[in-house]
Amino acid sequence: MSGTDGTVPGIGGCPFDMDRLQSDYVNGALTPNRIIHFTGDELKTDVKMPLLPLNDYGNKDHEVLDVIACSGFYETSTLNFRIPNLHKPGAARASDVWVVIPQNIIVPQLVKKLHQGAIDGIYIATLSFLSAGDEDKPQVTQVHDYTSCFIKFVDSLSYGALAVFAFSFVRLKITQHDYKQISGKGANGAGGQYVYEFDYNAALGKKG
Repeated sequence: MSGTDGTVPGIGGCPFDMDRLQSDYVNGALTPNRIIHFTGDELKTDVKMPLLPLNDYGNKDHEVLDVIACSGFYETSTLNFRIPNLHKPGAARASDVWVVIPQNIIVPQLVKKLHQGAIDGIYIATLSFLSAGDEDKPQVTQVHDYTSCFIKFVDSLSYGALAVFAFSFVRLKITQHDYKQISGKGANGAGGQYVYEFDYNAALGKKG
């Protein structure tokens, strides 16, 4: 039995109902609204999208891939709510990040990185259509910036059109770009930006 979001334990701990995702993807019933970008010269996809604010990372033409599904969570232990003084006996923890992508040139490169060192950075961005200009193009409204990532799992054989991989990371930075509706003009205006960063090596978090 799978959840409404397609979550179900699978091969190697994969948290997705891959048969269902692949059926939706192949039949054209699933439009990805997230993209993934890998830093470094090795992990190239030949798919370029000049999206803001990914340009803030110093590259005008970021090579990206569609993200069909993504899963990752952050947690900490807390004593029972019936105890008068709540305590967290331990540092925050983060799960591996699981990502489903289409089969493409990046998959063998991920297998190669499985046997090598860390990837400097992996960015997963959420897209939204908010432009009110001459071009209708998606804008990035949220970025998960993972630093010092180690590829831990790659499945490129079990599913025909899709591949699954998982990675761990040292530092997480979440950037949220908020927009507000300007009803009089029928447009959207920038409502502000919020950034939160947590370093799991130093057990230190900060916001900006």
